[in-house]
Amino acid sequence: MVWTPRRLVIAPLLAVLGLSACAGGGRAWGIRDPAAALARAHATSVFGPAADFDGSDLPDVGTTGLFPVHPEEACEVGVLAGGEDSYAMRLALLRGATRSIRVQALIFTADEAGLRIAELLIARRREGLDVHVIVDALSNVSWQTQWMYFDLMQHGVDVEGYEAAGLQWLNELSPGTPHGTLRQADQRFHEKLWILDGETDHGVAVTGGLNLANEYFRVDPSHVERYWRDQDVVVRGAVVADLTRAFDRNVTYFQAIKASRGWFDTRRYWGALRAALARTGHPSIAFTASPRRVALAAALEARVPQVTTAPARCRFFQSRPRLHESYIQQAYLKLVAGARREVVLANAYFVPTPAMRAALVDAARRCVHVTVLTNSAETNDTPGLSTVGRAYYAGLLATNTRPDVRACAQPAGIEIWEWRGQRADEARPSQGLMHAKYVVVDGETALVGSHNLDPRSERLNSESALAFASPGLAQALVAGFTRDLASSRKISLGEARGFARPPGTLARLKLRLGKVFEDEL
Repeated sequence: MVWTPRRLVIAPLLAVLGLSACAGGGRAWGIRDPAAALARAHATSVFGPAADFDGSDLPDVGTTGLFPVHPEEACEVGVLAGGEDSYAMRLALLRGATRSIRVQALIFTADEAGLRIAELLIARRREGLDVHVIVDALSNVSWQTQWMYFDLMQHGVDVEGYEAAGLQWLNELSPGTPHGTLRQADQRFHEKLWILDGETDHGVAVTGGLNLANEYFRVDPSHVERYWRDQDVVVRGAVVADLTRAFDRNVTYFQAIKASRGWFDTRRYWGALRAALARTGHPSIAFTASPRRVALAAALEARVPQVTTAPARCRFFQSRPRLHESYIQQAYLKLVAGARREVVLANAYFVPTPAMRAALVDAARRCVHVTVLTNSAETNDTPGLSTVGRAYYAGLLATNTRPDVRACAQPAGIEIWEWRGQRADEARPSQGLMHAKYVVVDGETALVGSHNLDPRSERLNSESALAFASPGLAQALVAGFTRDLASSRKISLGEARGFARPPGTLARLKLRLGKVFEDEL
């Protein structure tokens, strides 16, 4: 089993401390009864009333995390063609903001793209804008990245998920909120939000799967392993206020932890330091960057983004398992359960939970054609995760042999494709990880966000996603999906059976070890 910093999994540490999913703060939140969840999904809609969703069982949370449905006139969505266009769009919006900037990402790296973003954030703060950043406390450990956060802080940009001297991990061990437990040390902030002027009637936002680093924005095509495929959307209209509320709720959570410490509230000391630096001047921090990649990032910033834009009925979702919410998982189930012809599903980390497996099999048996695209072990930045996910392929693909599926009048069944980052006409891979997370149903309705189809996104990580209904936008996503299949490989049932019962002692050991920690994946 291979663990990497990109997907920080601390299950072994939790096991040593006795803080498994059944101890040390309670079981990880998630859908408990897959059959009941699927039955409810069939009877409800992703755009239905609040009663169509199961809210938190915490009395002071309830359905506060469920946002309203917006009609076409209150929601405009743009499907961005890829990471390059997301970078160009994000920076153009950043330069055009007039009042506030809110940025959240699991990862915000001090590489060439990240440093340029930080430079603009500081410049806009100097011009008087309110600028706030949220990063995940345990996913940004490099020395240069930590200094970039310090530079942002000293110039008045608040960075939640960061403390001086790398002490942000202390926040993870401090409950500090009414529902905080030691379990929160294993619950990451995985959301991706980029919101400009969110409190105004002209606000705009970008959301989806992209973090803030070179690989997500595809800065350097020659650096194949860090040249990733991802998916974002840009959003305008009244729905932007929902993204803003979700972001502000996360800020409130972080600040409640600090406020609970009294004199150890670090906001006090940053205030004093900023006042002193206003008198003495800010220390200059030297960052290392490649001139060639700086130039490549500048070229991306100058490009005109390719974006397909249309009005769309939409709904924003935020799921915070730490507050016993599962809205995005419910949304996925409702979309798949409501499919009549086709489900197109791209997901970077596919370790389907029982409820999702049941929904995909049910769709196939209703004569729906399901196509899943996920990473191969060769492109996955956590190959051990592919080992566990592949073990479920055979059960899904075996559905195609059922008489009811074979008797369907229209194309039906389940296909699973693995991303290789290499087309048939290429001698070697030209792209690295596939990081996108989206689903398209019947060429009409889609959901794009940060949510992976794995236990971690369902039960542990805070996630966000946007569902929208628009045939034009849905088809733009399907067109990108079709292009991606050309760089992928279809998995056969025979191959899938081999994944489920791998030959060799070491391969079987890896699978068994992965299954032990599956709830952490």
